[in-house]
Amino acid sequence: MTGRGRLFVAAGVLVALTGLVLGLHDLTKVGGLLVVLPALALLLSRRDLDLDVSRQVSPVRIPTDGHADVTVQVRNAGRLSTPLLRGEETLAYALGDRPHLLVPRLDSGESRRLSYRVRSHVRGHHVIGPLSVRVTDPFGLATRSIAVPGQTSLVVLPRVLPLTPVRGVPAGGGGETSTSSRVALQGEDDIGVREYRIGDDLRRIHWRSTARTGETMVRQDEQPSRRRALVLLDDRAGSHAGTGGGGSFEWSVTAVASIVTVLLGERFEVHLCLASDETGAVVPLVDLDHALDELAAVEPAETTSPDGLVEALDDFMLHGGGLVVGVLGQLDDEVVDLCTSRSRHGRALVVDRGGFTGRSGTGPADETAHRLALGGWRAEVVRPGAQLPELWTRLSVGLGVRA
Repeated sequence: MTGRGRLFVAAGVLVALTGLVLGLHDLTKVGGLLVVLPALALLLSRRDLDLDVSRQVSPVRIPTDGHADVTVQVRNAGRLSTPLLRGEETLAYALGDRPHLLVPRLDSGESRRLSYRVRSHVRGHHVIGPLSVRVTDPFGLATRSIAVPGQTSLVVLPRVLPLTPVRGVPAGGGGETSTSSRVALQGEDDIGVREYRIGDDLRRIHWRSTARTGETMVRQDEQPSRRRALVLLDDRAGSHAGTGGGGSFEWSVTAVASIVTVLLGERFEVHLCLASDETGAVVPLVDLDHALDELAAVEPAETTSPDGLVEALDDFMLHGGGLVVGVLGQLDDEVVDLCTSRSRHGRALVVDRGGFTGRSGTGPADETAHRLALGGWRAEVVRPGAQLPELWTRLSVGLGVRA
């Protein structure tokens, strides 16, 4: 019941009591009417509503700071007409204020389309819906809120900065001198097979070789000359500091998105791995859309173990190796040694967590970068205000550690 409804009830009781005390029956009737009206309005607002709500978002994927148009279709699936409805869309906090929608009276089976625009400065997979509908009687004496089921999502992609092309990476090696094993097929000089790996298309299974070897084998119709790359993202919450776009985590996600974009643009076979993923299996990204969708959903992980990075390096090098690029936090000496023993020619951006918390000077990040450089990697330390294109250019041309 609204404030107006409660006021009617209070006034009705007061008028009715006054009529009884003064013996004015007409006044008592008026008081009773004032009490009954809000009660009737409350009953009317409790009527069942059978609404179907669907949404269309265009486009469904937008860049950071981009906008999307949302069209909400409300359909009356009940037998009775609906009253005038006031709706409010539930939005993820990053999409801004909740839009208010006015849904006119709908006859049975009738539908109405309503539109609004959203914009986000924060990457992520943001939920839109459900629609909350407020039913109010014509006099505004009673109201009821109903949440109509139905949700959709909007993908806000991470920022991508233009980077210079990778230099000095030979085709076929991806930065490592290695070759992939091939098993020649009888009578087919330009076709080979190899062991099945997670992510391979099942339609490429070569059944004759599978039956002969007892292992699942897939066709490899081209020479293994495509450059390969493994991009590592240290997503451990303890490796980062700062919040929002000025924090080290968002800087790291932007860096990885930009690096993956330039590598895919140069036709690398790119594998992406997070420190929190300890499965050990690295699967090539399907395309750039796939990569950015995954990075849009990345959040800091509570794990403190960097084992996922080492496991990914193991699997990557086991299947031919290639260029390794890491956006890392500080690492223990043992973990650094494990990384450099698996790949001798990696590139790394090491986040200075202390710098993002306001402390200046050298620290664990510098030690990590220095030890990586001793192991053959090219490493740069990332501090607040660091420009990714400049750091990437220095890594690409092979300059060493710069504090």
